[in-house]
This record gives sequence, C-alpha cells and structure tokens, in this order.
Amino acid sequence: MSERANPLRRWWPLLGAAAVAVSAWGGLRLLKRAQHYAQGGVQAVAAPLASRLRSVAGEAGPEDDEAGRMRQQLALLRLENASLRERLEREAPRDGHLVFPDQRLGKLQPCSLLFRDPATWFKGFSVDVGSRQSLRPEAGVLNAYGVVGKLVDVGALSSQVLLLSDPACRFSARLARTGLQCAVRGDGRSGCLLEYLGGQDDVRVGDQVETGPGSRSFPSGVPVGKVVRLARLEEGLRLQVEVEPAAPLDRLSGLYVWVGEPTP
Repeated sequence: MSERANPLRRWWPLLGAAAVAVSAWGGLRLLKRAQHYAQGGVQAVAAPLASRLRSVAGEAGPEDDEAGRMRQQLALLRLENASLRERLEREAPRDGHLVFPDQRLGKLQPCSLLFRDPATWFKGFSVDVGSRQSLRPEAGVLNAYGVVGKLVDVGALSSQVLLLSDPACRFSARLARTGLQCAVRGDGRSGCLLEYLGGQDDVRVGDQVETGPGSRSFPSGVPVGKVVRLARLEEGLRLQVEVEPAAPLDRLSGLYVWVGEPTP
C-alpha cells in the first residue's frame, strides 16, 4: 500500500513519539505527586512521634535531675546521720560518767534545753529539771566538752542556767599545765576571762583551763576552755587573759547537772 493510500503511515512515528512523551510527562507528574504524598505521610507519622520523643526527653531530663538530687540528699543525710551517731556516742556518758583528761565525773542528772531567750542569748537559758530531782542552786551544768554554766534559780520542774559567758558566772579554776589557781568569769559576749593573775604569772596562749578546787559548782579537773589572748595591764602588774570555752555555747545538747557535793 502506497503512502498516498495510507497517510497514517507517514505520521505514525511522530504520533508514537508524542505518545511516549505524554506518557513520560504523566509518569513524572505521578511520581512527583506520589513523592509529595509519601513525604506528607512520613511527616504526618513522624511529626507526632518526634513531638512525643521531645516531650519524653524533656520529661526525662528533670526526672533524672530530680533523681540525682534525691540521691545526693540521701547521701548527705547518711553522712549527717553518721556524724550525729558519732557525736551522740562521744557525748553520752560512759557507764553513767563523763570522762575528761583529769576527771571521771559521776553523779549526773541529764537535762534538756527548755527555753533560750534571744534577748539574753549569752546570759542564760532554762532546763527541764529542778528541785524534784534534788537539784540545788549553784550546781554546775556541763556536757561532754566541759563547763556550760551553773544553776541559779531552781524551781520544782525547771531551772534557770547562768551561762559561762555571763559576767555574773564565777567559779574557781586553774591552769592545767602549771596548776596555777585563778577564777573564771564570763566576758558578756561568747567567752570568759581569768581573774586574779599577776603580770609575772606563767600563762601562755594555748594553755588549757579547768575547774579548780574549792568550787561549789564543779569538782576540779573539768575543762573550761583554752587561753586565746593575753594582755598586760597597769604597767605589767596585772594580766588579762581571754579564754575560749571548751563547750560550744551555741549548741546546747547533751546537758547534765552535777549533783555531787564538793569535797572540803
């Protein structure tokens, strides 16, 4: 058959090429749309998942931090508990006695801080024992570190304690190194002073001071404190000696009243 008898044979290649082009174009558009839908579907699924992961991560962070803080607090509480146990063992009387380097002290009445007025912080406080425990005025108050003060007003169920740092608190003392006798009185702040010492007396910074004989409040040998400062007054004739108390007067725990009588 001639080309004139069948004109389609002449255009067939062009029609085939056009059909291929159209198919390719359509395929490309279909592929792009499929990619778009696929990306949208992935994003639709991934976005909530990522959001949830971020939420979980955000929640896990503070929880982990809180757990870490709780572990740290637990460790600190364990250390504090161990320290308190050690202190309690140190402050508790052994066989009903308080033991010091130069004295093993018995006849003790345990007592607890009842009230402490901030206005008279370094003057005194009250304790929960009194005449019903056969306590007397001037009886010494102490703990495992040493002298705290002495009773001044004794009621039936409570008593007032005159603190070591009160100027009205006086009792006999001595230097542990030399045995030199003197007297102690409060300085009105947080420590005490030694009295009746001359300029030539052998006193050094660091000397330990303890209760001396002849006191109505304590037997001899109970720690009072250590010398922290010296000053020579009146052209060197008189010695002013400042003492830091052995017992921490800001932590009044493990208190006892000495109920014994001084030996003549």
